[in-house]
Amino acid sequence: MVYLTYAEYTELGGTLPQSDFTLLEFKCRKRIDKMTDCRVQRMANAPEAVKLCIMSLIPIESKAGVLAQIENPTVTSYNTDGYSESYGKALGADDAENSMTRVISTTLYGELDDDGVPLLYRGVV
Repeated sequence: MVYLTYAEYTELGGTLPQSDFTLLEFKCRKRIDKMTDCRVQRMANAPEAVKLCIMSLIPIESKAGVLAQIENPTVTSYNTDGYSESYGKALGADDAENSMTRVISTTLYGELDDDGVPLLYRGVV
């Protein structure tokens, strides 16, 4: 089960082509599954908070996720023949990971699964 369909994504303002969206939705879904112990998978329907969480994660994953860093490494400085440029802090893979973890933690805080268990609960049920 996907947590956010492409139709929902575009309805919420997403602009990526479907081919890019499919992979990014999968990666973001797996991040959520990791932090929720797959509770969303066992729900009848993904809650609105999960859909909005994926909407927040997709831009981070597409620009600074591990695969994005491998395919398009961020240039943090440029120097040629005495001319030098540097721009703000680039978001690295570790920063992106931490940022996505914070997004999931804040967006899904207080959300319950179909059995009334908090999605982010990591103890014994």
